[in-house]
Formats: sequence, C-alpha cells, structure tokens
Amino acid sequence: MTSCPPSTTASFFGWHVVAATFVLAVFGWGVGFYGPPVYLQMVVQRTGWSVALVSAAVTLHFLVGAAVVANLPRLYRLAGVAAVTTIGAVLLAIGVVGWSVADQPWHLFAAALLSGTGWVAMGAAAVNAIIAPWFVRARPAALSMAYNGASVCGF
Repeated sequence: MTSCPPSTTASFFGWHVVAATFVLAVFGWGVGFYGPPVYLQMVVQRTGWSVALVSAAVTLHFLVGAAVVANLPRLYRLAGVAAVTTIGAVLLAIGVVGWSVADQPWHLFAAALLSGTGWVAMGAAAVNAIIAPWFVRARPAALSMAYNGASVCGF
C-alpha cells in the first residue's frame, strides 16, 4: 500500500506568515500611519495647544519614520527582522501612550520620536521583508494579501 505525500500547499507555513503580516499591517498602518491625524485633533482638544504645535509633532513622527525606513535593511542585518519588528511594535505602543498623556510639548515630541521610529518597522518595507523569503512565484499574491491589512485599517 502506498501513501500519497501530504499536500505542500496545506503544510506550507508561508501562508501563516501572510496572515500574521496582514494583522501586523492592520496595526502598523492603523496606529502609525492613519493614527497621527486623529491624535492631532485629540491632543489639541485635551491640551488646548495650537494645531501648528501638534502638527509639528505629527510632521516629526513622519520624518523620523522616513529616516528609519531608509535604514531598515541595515537594522535587519544587525538584529534580524523579527527583533526589529518586535522593537518597532513596542516603540509604537509606547509612543502612542505618550501622545495620549503628554502634558508638556516636549513630551509630545518625545512620543513622536518613538511612534515615528516604531511604526515603519510595521509598514510597507517591513511587510515586504517578512513575506519575501517565504515566496517566489506566489509573492505578488502573498504581498497583496498582507498589504490588504493596511486597507482594512483605513476603514
């Protein structure tokens, strides 16, 4: 009696990576990309600070993110994708808490440094770095499924 080999599609772990990366994208974009305009309004309402001041913190958030994303390959080589992603998630979480409790403008800018550093470790470059090693032929499909997490959080 001969047995059939197990299905390679059902046992391929890469699709679990896609599902996890989808969730990562939901939080990365939801909190780190779509969140700062919401934080801006809430911080202005809570503190009475000017929109210009809080907007400067939002700008810092995105500028720091641009600097970090340009260096992600180097960070991945130094610490690995998993460690950088984990550290990024923690920094983003601490930064967002900082946005919510800032009672001095410098607190807000410190929070923007943390959140800006953290969210790009969960953004587009990170999604690609996490998915790419698992897929060759099906990479476009896998990436599009994972990137849909960013679209879902946009709702």
